[in-house]
Amino acid sequence: MIVVRKELCPQNHPCPTLTSCPVGAISQNGYDAPEVDNEKCICCCKCVKRCSVFTPIGCCEKGIDKRMA
Repeated sequence: MIVVRKELCPQNHPCPTLTSCPVGAISQNGYDAPEVDNEKCICCCKCVKRCSVFTPIGCCEKGIDKRMA
């Protein structure tokens, strides 16, 4: 599962990470923080590698993100 840490997102621009998702699991409403549809997400972690607001929980080669503990 990928979560978005909204407190880390500036929320003042179109999210450049939207295009990094190969299955279109990331969406954004206006300039709000992006959201991940974990039903579509394949945990490739391309978003995690592109932006630190995307945080893996129990997936990806990184395992559980230590910031979420």
